[in-house]
Amino acid sequence: ARGSFTKPDSDQKAILYRYCETGHNRALNGIAIVEKGAVVCHLAYPGDWDNGVGALPDINGNGRSELLISSGGTNQGITWGTIRIIELSDTIVLTKFGGTKTLSDNCGADEEKGSATAYRILVKSGPMADFYQELFVNKGACSGTGVWEKSGKREKVSLENDRTDYEFIR
Repeated sequence: ARGSFTKPDSDQKAILYRYCETGHNRALNGIAIVEKGAVVCHLAYPGDWDNGVGALPDINGNGRSELLISSGGTNQGITWGTIRIIELSDTIVLTKFGGTKTLSDNCGADEEKGSATAYRILVKSGPMADFYQELFVNKGACSGTGVWEKSGKREKVSLENDRTDYEFIR
């Protein structure tokens, strides 16, 4: 992902990697922030099988891009996905905004009658950002016959606490 992760108006890359799988859906992960060919920030952390990192537009107005980390997996026929949002600085400070679910389905447990849900996550930027979600349901997702339909209204949500133990590597 490209953004200004540790300081405003910078051209940096965030690289997500996994350096050890510790069990089913569990791993040791890392994120390196690279600027002009050099690592300027490096995190290591235990967590899930993280599968993506993205740059978000500045949520809280301080000029830095927040990082979106996506995760997911399958257990007992249930597939799930989540996101977490963090922010870095140039003084080895990490801000955890929190996380939320993004999808789930039971297609591995019920291929004919299983269904899927997905959440669109939105944010109203500001010093105290507000997060919202919209729910979409696909009742025939597993059989391939369904369509995605919006279910209910947009709701304000509180992100769940991010309990990840991020460690800065020097």
